[in-house]
Amino acid sequence: MATTPGAYLCTMTTTLTPARALLARLRDTVADALFLARLPATEEQASDALSEVTRWAWLPALSGIAVAGDHARKAHDSAAGGAAE
Repeated sequence: MATTPGAYLCTMTTTLTPARALLARLRDTVADALFLARLPATEEQASDALSEVTRWAWLPALSGIAVAGDHARKAHDSAAGGAAE
């Protein structure tokens, strides 16, 4: 237990130092995530990134159309085959 104000202040600053370091790291991480850390440097990089996003954004929709088409084809074949027998 600290007996003088100076000793108490020294104890308080040494216990707050890890907390301050943690807060500084959190602040830096949030700032990097929210601000300009990930913007493309050139127009070509931006164009490449946009084409990648566009290509992968359509993939789930096209997959769903393909699955639905297969399902409809099988349902039609089974219905047509059942009616012919």
